Amino acid sequence: MAKKAKKQEPEAPQAVPPEGMPYPELTEEEKKEIEKKMKEIKKKVEKFSKSAREKFENYILGVSILPPEKKGQKEINVLVLVDDSDSKRMTKAELRDKLSAILTELGKKDEIVPNVLLSTELWQSCFDGNYEHLQTIAISQPVFDKGVLDAVRVSEVHKQMVLKKFDKYIVSYVACGALFRGEGNEKSDIDVFIVIDDTDVKKMTRMELRDRLMSIIYQMAFEAGAITGVKRQLHIQTYLLTDFWEILKDSASPVIFTFLRDGIPFYDRGIYMPWKHLLDMGRIKPSREAIRKFNTSGDHFFDTAKRKLLQIGVEDAYYAVLNPSQAALMMKGFNPPTHRETGRLMREVFVQKEKLLEPKYADILEEMIGLFKKWEYAEVKELSGKEVDEIMKKCELFRKRVEKLFKQIETQADKETMLIIYDQTIAAVREALAIESDKEVKDATVLKMFQEKLVDSGKIPEAIFRKLEIVMKAKKDFDSNKITQSEIDTAERESRLLIRILLEFVQRHKMKDVERKTVRVKHKEGVAEIIVLEKGLFIISPDKIEKAAFKSDGSLGPVKESTREEIDAAFEEGGKVIATLSSKALENLKEHLGSDLELMV
Repeated sequence: MAKKAKKQEPEAPQAVPPEGMPYPELTEEEKKEIEKKMKEIKKKVEKFSKSAREKFENYILGVSILPPEKKGQKEINVLVLVDDSDSKRMTKAELRDKLSAILTELGKKDEIVPNVLLSTELWQSCFDGNYEHLQTIAISQPVFDKGVLDAVRVSEVHKQMVLKKFDKYIVSYVACGALFRGEGNEKSDIDVFIVIDDTDVKKMTRMELRDRLMSIIYQMAFEAGAITGVKRQLHIQTYLLTDFWEILKDSASPVIFTFLRDGIPFYDRGIYMPWKHLLDMGRIKPSREAIRKFNTSGDHFFDTAKRKLLQIGVEDAYYAVLNPSQAALMMKGFNPPTHRETGRLMREVFVQKEKLLEPKYADILEEMIGLFKKWEYAEVKELSGKEVDEIMKKCELFRKRVEKLFKQIETQADKETMLIIYDQTIAAVREALAIESDKEVKDATVLKMFQEKLVDSGKIPEAIFRKLEIVMKAKKDFDSNKITQSEIDTAERESRLLIRILLEFVQRHKMKDVERKTVRVKHKEGVAEIIVLEKGLFIISPDKIEKAAFKSDGSLGPVKESTREEIDAAFEEGGKVIATLSSKALENLKEHLGSDLELMV
């Protein structure tokens, strides 16, 4: 048996040899001639870029010179990156063709050939695992850029350096932040997340692995900036895979949700995109316990703010109002909001729509957000004691008011949550009992029937019955206003486990039922399984799935290609499984699979 390939342990960074001089095979005269030509090309493209921006105003995100496709080429290839995020009047193809036609006309005089790239197409290619556009941008020379081209160039070069050194350890390399959304400014950093696989490291601890890789990865960031000439700071967040998984399960951190919601994978080994899809499906959510912990963290930040002046007077006081605000929005049902969204949502949701909060508290929050931004950009360098006192008073006033708001929202959320827990639990129990009994399952008889039909018969463990008892008791206590928040949390946790077990039980039963009623046949190409329904049948071979409908005389219609999803859909629609085939249908199967068709027992 072949041995499993071992991961290469990270090495210390090696000194990068100095790069050779450009054009080493050319004479000084030839070099000067090329440099002169490049200046002329850049001048033409800058003129074209200015005309394009005047024509399309704020839609042009960047214009960049591309390398020639062949030696001696006269035409100048230019990449034009266009923001089409708000385009609704025409399709992407129509928009691209229209822009290309206009830009081609603009560049015709100077033999400029524009290549229009829509921003949504650039990011979608990354979601699809196609990184050719990133590589093209990385080797281009920008003449106009709102920040997106520089962000892509330095990130792509850095990614290639990291993968070349640590390919087996990198799970995902994901770009995120305002620059990649086309919303950045001259002060915006370039943010990337790197997830490191630490599941099979034996020669060092997990933390040693992270620290060792981090130091090298950060050094590579400086090198990537030097290579590309990009002055913006490349800000890198690194996570161990095991730690990141724990954060996903238990945390209410808006940073992680933003990473999944807005991130663009520049490299992914099949981990990041499933997480992103699960978030879109609503399957990744912070637990109520995590939300409350997030809310109470405001107390910690407020107490700390009393002990410091500049940093705490701005930063921690800022989080003292921000975190409870985010917690209130999450308790209301919103996904963890970013810092930028929180002020707007607090005003829109609680002041304007729900009328639960006075406008002055939204004003305080927005004032603190603005002060924090100024502090980040070093526009605020000191605060007087009087200013700090004023900030503390506003924070305390805000926190006390938002705490009342939070409790009001939580009371309503408790009611909604308990009803959801109960309804989902009863639905799962009824589905499981339907397998064993045709009797109607009433709320009053749920426990008794569950015990008799599923537990006493040994089909479901006794421990699972205890979880159902906890949920039923919680609903009864809630109706009597005797339940605590801790008991609701317990009921929610036990309900999730109970539903998961019951769903597995139902799925196993369905699979066994289908397997018992599946006709197996042997033919010249191998063995196939045939699931026969009332309206038609599915033929499942090792390399394909096919389907055919029954005609009125019992024979088969045309055999067509099918999928596993179509089989599942047929069962969901209530298709009854039978295990008989008419003689005409058998003849049709012989014509399709071969005359040597043989039924297997």
